[in-house]
Amino acid sequence: MSHLLPVTTILGCKNSMLREGLRHILSSTRFRLHAESLTHGEVALDETAQAGPLLFILDANLYPSGLAEGVWSLKQQYAQARIVVLSDSFNLEGMKAAFQSGADGYCLATTGCEALIKYLDLVMLGEVVFPSAAFLAAISTHGEEMDLSKEAPAIKVSSLQVASAPEGHDSPIRTLSSREAEILQCLMQGAPNKVIARKLDVAEATVKVHIKAILRKIRVANRTQAAMWAVNHLSSNSADASWVQSSDRLAIHSLR
Repeated sequence: MSHLLPVTTILGCKNSMLREGLRHILSSTRFRLHAESLTHGEVALDETAQAGPLLFILDANLYPSGLAEGVWSLKQQYAQARIVVLSDSFNLEGMKAAFQSGADGYCLATTGCEALIKYLDLVMLGEVVFPSAAFLAAISTHGEEMDLSKEAPAIKVSSLQVASAPEGHDSPIRTLSSREAEILQCLMQGAPNKVIARKLDVAEATVKVHIKAILRKIRVANRTQAAMWAVNHLSSNSADASWVQSSDRLAIHSLR
């Protein structure tokens, strides 16, 4: 099977201890380390190295002032390569910028050895992975505070375009009702169904029906993907956000 092929792997680590730790973790896997490392943000690979699956594992600290630019530069030079960013701590804006520049994964440096291998396997299968618990904690304004220094499970995102261009009149969110838009914003805050039902004064079963409709309309598979989709489409300066706010005003006006 193609996903069992050896993967030429290039490490880009500023910290020598992290680099040696990754070498040890990957030593008995299909991720074959290339002789050269990306210590200064640049590496020259011969045609043999580029012929098969190619993976870059980047320490976010390698690009202290321009992680996104570093990812973009590598993607321009090696378009077929997969890129996974390792970060000491979770940074929502940093993760979004990395994905928008072409990264395929964003993991915490505290991730366990076996979990990291599984995440890398998912990336090589074409999935996008990121620490879902840390992500939900970062976007939640009402949820319980979480310890982001602990290992958080990663989720895979299939057919979800993290980097999105501005939406036009055919934007999926414009098909949502004002109530569905409210619930989507609750999902973006990490609220569970019970909390959403209490906040909107509706039955929990009704919330489930609305969420199912939301997932279908914005074309994602689960509530976590919906939350990340909302982060990218309901920013305060987006046209979609303006539409949601206008929709809410119309709904309020109709009740007067």
